[in-house]
Amino acid sequence: MKPNIFIFLAFPILLFFSCNSDDDSVAESDRKQALFGQWEYEAIDSNTAVDINGDGTVNIDLYNTNEIRQCLKDNLTFFSDGPADEGKDSYTINENGLSCGDVAAFANVEKDQYELINNEILRFDNRDDMTIIEFSQNRLVLEQDDFLDNQDVVITYTFKRS
Repeated sequence: MKPNIFIFLAFPILLFFSCNSDDDSVAESDRKQALFGQWEYEAIDSNTAVDINGDGTVNIDLYNTNEIRQCLKDNLTFFSDGPADEGKDSYTINENGLSCGDVAAFANVEKDQYELINNEILRFDNRDDMTIIEFSQNRLVLEQDDFLDNQDVVITYTFKRS
């Protein structure tokens, strides 16, 4: 009796499709290295509606509205390996193609150092801590406490790897 070739072809195909390809999350132990690279904003949200630009309209979605100037939403965020002797890594925000006028296009807007605490908290030298909420190979969601529009808020930054 000849083996049915269909079984030999169908089994690997079924096995391939049964694997979950959506789970590209980064293991906690790999987060330090996986952070390194260039990230761009995908969303910026507040847990409370705020009026940052003073137009009288409050919004929770700060990215898809006029609450934040487009030239700021265009900025790129970089996480990179810092000097080995300092034990901290580098964090920079750069103007992308849309300069806000204060800084030339593609120049540093902000520079800081950070360390990853318990694979969950980004502790910066000059800005408030950020907490990792979600982390996959191409998506990073961070939360940060802030004070906007005369109130305490939690800002959620969603980045995509670029």
